[in-house]
Amino acid sequence: MSQFTRPTFNAEDDEDLERLQQEFFSQGQTPAAKVIRKGAPVLKVEAPTMPALEDPTPAMPALEDPTPAMPALEDPTLPELNDPAQDVEYEPVMDPNPEPHVPVSKKMIDLTSMLGQVLGEIQEHTVQKVTAPSLREPKNSKARGQRDGFPKPVHRSEFKKRLEASRQKKNERLEAPPKVQPVSGEWDENEERISQMSEEELKEARAEIMSTLSPESIAILMKGLKKKPDEPIQKTPPTKKPVGKEDDEDDLLKMKEKYFADVPLENDKLAWIDDRFLSVPQEQEKEEEGMASEVEKVYRKVRFDLQGSVCRGEIPVHKGLHHHGDEPEKAGYTLAELFYLMRSQVPSQRALVLTIVARIIERAKRSQDKDEVWQKVLRVFTGKEHAASVYLRSALDDRHLVVLVSAVRALAALVLDEKREERKLYQFMGHLMRPVIRETSQPFERKGLNDKLTELVDRVHQTTRTVEDWKDDATLAEQDLPRALIKMNLLPRLRYLLAAESELRKDEGSMELVMRLLTRLAEAGEDVCEMIEEEELIEPVVSIGMIETSWPMTEVGQRYPSVAAVRLLTTLAQGSKSIAEGLVDKMTSLLALLLTDPEIACEEMKSEAYALQLETLNLLHVLTCYGFIVPILETLQDPVMDWLRNVRTRQERTRACAAVGLLEVLLHAAADPHKTVPEHAIDWHQPTAYLPAILALLKDEEVFEASLGYLATWASYIDLFSPAKETVEQVWKAVIIQESSFNSRPSAASVGYTTHHVLRYIQFISAYATLHHACYQTFAKEAMDCLVEAEGYVKGSYKKDLFGRYALWIWLKHRKEVDMLWSIAELETGMKCLHMGITETWLSQDFLQLCLSKQVVDEKMRPFYFQLNSTELEISKALFRYDGRGVKTFMYPQSTSELSDVSAFIMSPIDALYHLDKSRVAQQVQEDAATVVVKTFETADRLLEIEHAMAIISLMKVFLIGDREGRSVDMESDKEIFWDPVVQSHLDDWLKRVCKKRTNLDTLEAAWRRSSVFIRQTHLPFFQFFQSFVAHYASVSLGHHGFARLLVYLVTQIDVVDYRHLVLSDYHDILSTLKVGLNEVPQLDKKELEQLSKGGLVLL
Repeated sequence: MSQFTRPTFNAEDDEDLERLQQEFFSQGQTPAAKVIRKGAPVLKVEAPTMPALEDPTPAMPALEDPTPAMPALEDPTLPELNDPAQDVEYEPVMDPNPEPHVPVSKKMIDLTSMLGQVLGEIQEHTVQKVTAPSLREPKNSKARGQRDGFPKPVHRSEFKKRLEASRQKKNERLEAPPKVQPVSGEWDENEERISQMSEEELKEARAEIMSTLSPESIAILMKGLKKKPDEPIQKTPPTKKPVGKEDDEDDLLKMKEKYFADVPLENDKLAWIDDRFLSVPQEQEKEEEGMASEVEKVYRKVRFDLQGSVCRGEIPVHKGLHHHGDEPEKAGYTLAELFYLMRSQVPSQRALVLTIVARIIERAKRSQDKDEVWQKVLRVFTGKEHAASVYLRSALDDRHLVVLVSAVRALAALVLDEKREERKLYQFMGHLMRPVIRETSQPFERKGLNDKLTELVDRVHQTTRTVEDWKDDATLAEQDLPRALIKMNLLPRLRYLLAAESELRKDEGSMELVMRLLTRLAEAGEDVCEMIEEEELIEPVVSIGMIETSWPMTEVGQRYPSVAAVRLLTTLAQGSKSIAEGLVDKMTSLLALLLTDPEIACEEMKSEAYALQLETLNLLHVLTCYGFIVPILETLQDPVMDWLRNVRTRQERTRACAAVGLLEVLLHAAADPHKTVPEHAIDWHQPTAYLPAILALLKDEEVFEASLGYLATWASYIDLFSPAKETVEQVWKAVIIQESSFNSRPSAASVGYTTHHVLRYIQFISAYATLHHACYQTFAKEAMDCLVEAEGYVKGSYKKDLFGRYALWIWLKHRKEVDMLWSIAELETGMKCLHMGITETWLSQDFLQLCLSKQVVDEKMRPFYFQLNSTELEISKALFRYDGRGVKTFMYPQSTSELSDVSAFIMSPIDALYHLDKSRVAQQVQEDAATVVVKTFETADRLLEIEHAMAIISLMKVFLIGDREGRSVDMESDKEIFWDPVVQSHLDDWLKRVCKKRTNLDTLEAAWRRSSVFIRQTHLPFFQFFQSFVAHYASVSLGHHGFARLLVYLVTQIDVVDYRHLVLSDYHDILSTLKVGLNEVPQLDKKELEQLSKGGLVLL
């Protein structure tokens, strides 16, 4: 404590005052100030200071009684104001502070004149005996309330305040106070404290209690003291009330089922009372709200240090990161505070906050799988509630370099993903990209001159965006972050940052992040790649990443070609053929990256040199897939041969795989010289010259799949180029031997075959199995035997991915005598391919033809099952054949919609007729509705057993065909098709099978959603469909037995009040027409029959 600071004491504690006074006198301390009495200033008598007191007729009585014992207020014996006796001079007081100061003047308030009309007469008490204060003798014991020589801070007793307030109340006291059950632990603690007190302290405490409490309170305490138990009272935990019948009786749902069983539930109105009344969408919404509230707690409460780590709550003030925020006693910053400081007016503060945010995001992405808190932290940045993407995008518009560097890093941390898989373009169709584009996302369109002019004018005028625009951007960012950033005009800003005059261009790390950002944006789709080209970003990327660099990598610290720049060019080439064509001329500048051996680089830069070489090979691979033959290929013949021979390290093996993949594409190009640009730019002998080297690579397990793909492609053109029999035999034996050797390895037994391995092997043996030349028939027969033995490989892989599906197609093409199980596999795989989009359109059509053609599907029914676009079909074929002439891009989006099952696909013609107003195929079909329904039933009978719940939904749709709500008038038929004799016969057969099995509401609702894409788009509830079914029966059925049987079956199986109340109460008049026997529905127990009969439904 400072020596100029007086220790604090409690003004209400007499002992502290006495101790301080004693120390003052005993130590002879000098007082801090002296009082010098001077003469009062001369006052003028014209205006009296207290006119109220000088008034001869005062309005109020005198303040004091005019008793002879007290002098009057204006005693004439007082000395005059200018008494010479008061002019005595005293010694002045020296100021301890040498620095000059300004004296403080106090303005005196004349309270007497102000309160003269308010205060009444003051009466004083008569004092009988006055005791002068005396000093207490010092004792050795410490004063109460002190510790280590310092007084404890004593607070005013709340108990005393309450006690004094209770004395003023005139309420009657209770004769018997409430009994308080003593607790053994607290009683023992009080006994221990009392036993440690000295006699003097006990007397003081007793006197304090006697002076504080009233006699009545003391009597009550003494009365309770006499009843003190001899033995300590043990705590008994409160017993929990057993859950039994009483709880069930109090439950609202139980009461409703007991007393109001026939009253329908209104779940929407009861959802706020109990979660059991929530519908499925409401339950999901509630879970999302709960998740949002937890995320909000993380946003407001969790604190982070400067390194992005979560701060511990017990960090002391002098050690932690403390600040002047909302809770300065807690270390670190919350995300809410960081988002606020991101808009600070101080550039250095903005830069610091952005750096912290970048570290938080990076740490959250690394730890989200380990800790739930980090998952919620990441949800703050990816969700729309806090618009983190909008904040970070706005930070890029800063004009200070230090802020720009931090903003680029923060945005890159949000957009980039460190766990992205390595691209393997050497695999089959590895040059294709499958971006995930949501159905709600709208593709970007190229801007015309008018659009560009309008955008330029808005930038000049600095048109500000509204709050609603920012909210829309945040919502889009939650679903599709790259497209949201592009919508927020990120590309023009990046073009400015990459310009030659930009200061950020000098920072190599920021430039690398910008190029990685552009690569991630380009992966979003073909339209984004075209927008990047339109914004003229390719030229600065080539300039910064390749031209303005040094080579080779012999020293650390120099600026070398950027891997991110080359990868961006590869991605742009995949996105657009026009961009790829423009990059052909730029490949000359990359020749040095391919010709220079990475081993000559310094040790620290070797991995970077290998990565550059590999990415350049990937770019060359993509250009060749389009058919562009780059002139530098002739220069690469010798280096490629060296790459295939040197496969000692993992980096060399990866490079060899990329080279083999490039040679495989060149085989396809050489087989048809019209595929290339320019035509006849490559001969067959050029890529086949590497055949011996690739045969040697079969011994390496990591390069085996790539080598097998090259050999399978070479074998597919044997009949066209007719190589020597010895060469064909040598290749066959080498592959079979290495495949057997691979099977015997421990890694194959533990890990198993990859789907790509299975595809490459099936491609190879099927190519040999289709050899037609007489000299190759021996190999063809052996290959056919291998195909038969490969059935197990195909079974285990065809459901996994594209490789497995294509392997199944090749295998089935040569195995014509397969059984019915493989027909179902064909159908399932064909539907999966159909769901995958344009890439597998051709494969899907072939699978469906293989399956449905065997079942003799009518030609007029084929449009229901083969709804394929001819243009998409041609593109898909070209992709599988490596023919880039009709291809404009290698980016094809994946479908995010739910995959339909086999049963729904087979029954899709019935669904198309039910949705006649939406289905173009149903509108254009030549057959009438009854014929379509009959043929659909026949196809399902021949092909497979339809799922039970899907069959029920389809039968309900059959009865509703011709009168569905929302249909156009001109589409309605003359009569319902269930009156058709042939349709009625099939309905009876299907009802016999369907009505034997039990079902429930959840199964039917799931089948209803899966039965049609139109239903999934509109989110139509099953209850509404059931209402239409019942209403249609009441209006047009005329007691149709099949219709009635299906309705009764649904009523017996759906044990939900709303559904039964609809039939038994709302449509009570139709119950007499429901003439269905007990044997026509699943067996019901006695209780169920009683409930139905009580409602009016009697089964025969």
